[in-house]
Amino acid sequence: MPALKKYKKTLITLLALLLLIGCKEKEPLPSDPWRVSVVMPSFYSIYITQAYGVNEEQDWTMPLHGLAQTMSKSELDYVRTVFPDYDGFGFPISRLTSARGRQLGSANKHLPDSIYVYWTSLINMRFFVTKYDLSPKVKELMAKKLHYMRSDGSKGLPCYRTELFFGMLPNGKAKVWLMGCDQLIYLADLDPAREKDRDQNGTTADVYRQGSKPARAKQRGIDAGVSTVPVPWEKVGKVYSRDTVEQLSEQ
Repeated sequence: MPALKKYKKTLITLLALLLLIGCKEKEPLPSDPWRVSVVMPSFYSIYITQAYGVNEEQDWTMPLHGLAQTMSKSELDYVRTVFPDYDGFGFPISRLTSARGRQLGSANKHLPDSIYVYWTSLINMRFFVTKYDLSPKVKELMAKKLHYMRSDGSKGLPCYRTELFFGMLPNGKAKVWLMGCDQLIYLADLDPAREKDRDQNGTTADVYRQGSKPARAKQRGIDAGVSTVPVPWEKVGKVYSRDTVEQLSEQ
């Protein structure tokens, strides 16, 4: 009987903890709303046609706008004002060099369960869908209050890690990081959730080629005097960041 009582007590405690965790996940972020930013190698520009977050339990979809401004933010000369040694092939991870997605309507501080990004790789005219599922641990990190550290080692102002950075590659693969509080945490390496024969607006590769974006994307490598096709994968994907990249397992 004592063993049975002890088992029941342990089970009740575990159930209470699970309920507590579930309640915390439903609460909004205590600080700024979540954001999504996108970076790409300067020599492999992309164009984003749609992005949104989805929360299944609360049954909402939150569109993001502002992510279409990828060409200007990824210009080689502009990126080098932030990272002077940038080679054009890596990921320049900074709020200054990224297209930043803002929520439509009132700011939603509840976290999505998944984020979707529909985008076009302009160097090879391929159309991809990237999906990232936020794990309970990532949601916990985003809601956890930290403090900036002063130069003397003391605590500074409070801060939160609420910005998700997506890095897109011309084969449809994507990398995801979490930024905030002077930290950059690597979260995932994603395969494309889907490859399509046209973008989310129904625009095909032939129509894109009649415009200026693909030609401008290819011209970047020509102007820099480098070969961008075939893709030198040994160079592509290097991270340029003012913060040291940390691993999710270290958190």
